[in-house]
Amino acid sequence: MKNKITANMGLKVASLFFSFLLWMAVNNMNDPTIDRSFSNIPVKLLNTELITDTGQVYEVLDNTAVIDKVTVWAPRSVISSLSASNIIATADVSELSSLDTISIKLSTNLYNSDIERIKGSNDTVKLNIENKKTKTLALKSTVSGSVEDGYLLGDIVPNQNLVRISGPESVIDQVVKASVDVPVTGFTSDIADNAEIKLYDSEDNLVQDSRISQNIKTVGVKVSIYRTSEVPVYFSTTGTPAYGYRMAGEPEGSITSIVIAGKENAIKNINAIEIPAEAVDISDCTEDYTTEIDIRNYLPDNVFLADASQSRITVTVDIESEVTKELEIQGSRIEVINVPDGYRATIPEFEDNVLIEVRGLSTDVSGLRGADMRGYVDVSEWMKDENMTEPLEGYYQVEIDFGLPDDVKITEPVKVTMHLSKLED
Repeated sequence: MKNKITANMGLKVASLFFSFLLWMAVNNMNDPTIDRSFSNIPVKLLNTELITDTGQVYEVLDNTAVIDKVTVWAPRSVISSLSASNIIATADVSELSSLDTISIKLSTNLYNSDIERIKGSNDTVKLNIENKKTKTLALKSTVSGSVEDGYLLGDIVPNQNLVRISGPESVIDQVVKASVDVPVTGFTSDIADNAEIKLYDSEDNLVQDSRISQNIKTVGVKVSIYRTSEVPVYFSTTGTPAYGYRMAGEPEGSITSIVIAGKENAIKNINAIEIPAEAVDISDCTEDYTTEIDIRNYLPDNVFLADASQSRITVTVDIESEVTKELEIQGSRIEVINVPDGYRATIPEFEDNVLIEVRGLSTDVSGLRGADMRGYVDVSEWMKDENMTEPLEGYYQVEIDFGLPDDVKITEPVKVTMHLSKLED
């Protein structure tokens, strides 16, 4: 029996071996090994806290945390069941090299034991590791565009004044300014809005980096908008120049109108700004008077200047010395006028011409000629001055009015005796 089993042993072993090969060949023909490629496979970084817990930050360089192509070799039946989501790529920070690179390990989460081979187009993740830095910046507020005509921008007030940023030291060092901007084009009333905080370098270039973290991303901003109006400025004076001198003309300001600003209800009824006389005191002046006033001191409550350069105004008052001039008026040109009905008023007849002296500014006096002048005793006006409601007969001292201009005065009034009597029936 034993001889039968062991007889032709070599032939039997060879037969068994060829049977296995035949089985393998048949099996491969039914489920052969093939390869398949998958694109853009992300690499998951493990144990990154080994970097961040030491106060450092990292950046993946050259997009090496994404594998462009991963090729898998496996039986057709396995390959047909795989998708890109089954490819697992990891890089463990604990295996970080001195060159700041980490080897990528590839596997699958499905039929991993049946995978004959798996290979990626890149096999390492490259990192840039540097110290983490934190900086606090004052928050600036700006506006863009322009409000409607007749309106003025006021204060720009954010509800936060500071922003804190963190990130790689080389990036944070670039940031020198944090700012928010509010568009104001077309607005005519106050604006309240949330604005995005943007970061800038020393040349006002926008700094955008996903590695920068901020304690706040947006901030509430209020922008005040005011109505404007251009109004005239009026001046007056107090006091009297020294004897023999007089104010020539009206006080003049270096600015005759200003632009004011305020809320609609604050400025809608303001038609002019009047500077009180006490601000321009010409008492005892013998030469031109000049003073500077701050117009802001005379603006109504809740009203301000739209243009700060208009705040100081120089006021000038021309002071000139008076001149005198003698005038000769014909006596026949002096008469009584406006006598009440039923009464007669008479004054002595002037046989000679009447000589008077007048005083005033040269420009006012030089044009007067006695030959052109007349004298009057206006009974009606005299009665008003005397508070006389009814004429009373009698003799009265009255002053002759020569019709001089307001700015010309007679140095010595000419008085005559007037007889007022009732007419007989």
